[in-house]
Amino acid sequence: MAAAHQATEDERLRYQELFEFAPDGYLITTASGVVQDANQAAATLLNIDKKRLIGKPLAVFVTDANRPTFHTQLNRLTNLSCPEFPSTLLYRDWELSLQPRQSEPFPADISISAIINPQSQIVGLRWLIRDMSYRHQVENLRRELEAEKEFSELKSRFIQTVSHEFRTPLNMIYVSAQLLARSHDSLSEDKCNQLLNRTDKAVRRITKILDDVLIFSKASADKLELNPTLLDIEQFCQTIVEDYQVIAGSSKTIQFNSQGTNHSVCLDEKLLYQILGNLLSNAINYSQPNSTINLTLTHPYHNVCFQIQDQGIGIPREDIPRLFDPFHRARNVSNVPGTGLGLSIVKKAIEIHGGTINVHSEIGIGTTFTVTLPLGS
Repeated sequence: MAAAHQATEDERLRYQELFEFAPDGYLITTASGVVQDANQAAATLLNIDKKRLIGKPLAVFVTDANRPTFHTQLNRLTNLSCPEFPSTLLYRDWELSLQPRQSEPFPADISISAIINPQSQIVGLRWLIRDMSYRHQVENLRRELEAEKEFSELKSRFIQTVSHEFRTPLNMIYVSAQLLARSHDSLSEDKCNQLLNRTDKAVRRITKILDDVLIFSKASADKLELNPTLLDIEQFCQTIVEDYQVIAGSSKTIQFNSQGTNHSVCLDEKLLYQILGNLLSNAINYSQPNSTINLTLTHPYHNVCFQIQDQGIGIPREDIPRLFDPFHRARNVSNVPGTGLGLSIVKKAIEIHGGTINVHSEIGIGTTFTVTLPLGS
């Protein structure tokens, strides 16, 4: 008999040691959440003497923001009967914000198991509390490092891309200027005009790159502002088609079609010009000679819709998921110049309007972008 009693006492002491020196907080409460026992780790986490912790509702150590959820969940759990929960583990990985005495709140991972009487009723709860502050700090640091790495890669791609895109037009300007300076008297008027046109195109290209970089920079810093004004949308589309027809030259035709009667809309004129301008520019760059590009305007319910359809080279299916990523260019663009910023800017400008963009493309047949912008009720 004495041996059995000693064995029981030894087992109790081993359990008490495990309970007391466990690295995580361990509590036993009534079914209503009043603390009946606690180990030193729990008292340390809650910044209170262990003796003073006994008899206190655990809810007083839950932050105000989490307390209603805590009470709701506690009531739900304690109203369960054992047959409804075959396992005594009631809850695992419940994250709460706990408020220690005279200290800062911390995120805690909670696991709860039931103490059950012979009538299969829950009469108490065991709480395992793990401080998640360190894990959160590590996770935040990991995200910061990933963001820094992504920014560094983006900056490197930006420098490489922009440097490359500047080189060709700057060389064109330099060569044209040298020819005009050295041989102006011997050059025909047609040749002079040709050199001046080449210079003009090169300057326009550099200006476009700088504009794209500026807008992309603002968008990335969440400083892109929406300034809607009342626009005659048909006139706006006709104007932008005329502008880009000059860029397309005589080898490609841009047609504008309008379906509907809503002429005046409230949109940001500058951002809309960026959206349609970039899409038309891509259509021109990637279309075959003697092809037609269509800009179609429609007015579905409380929206305005722009569809830009070309007969170009198309976009490989595997490139479409990354089509709007900064500096990403489809693998079949060949030697067509571009920074890979245009579609990223288009996406940002559409999002700030609260709109959407969809793309459908087939290799060798062409691409259709559909932009839908809300007009409000």
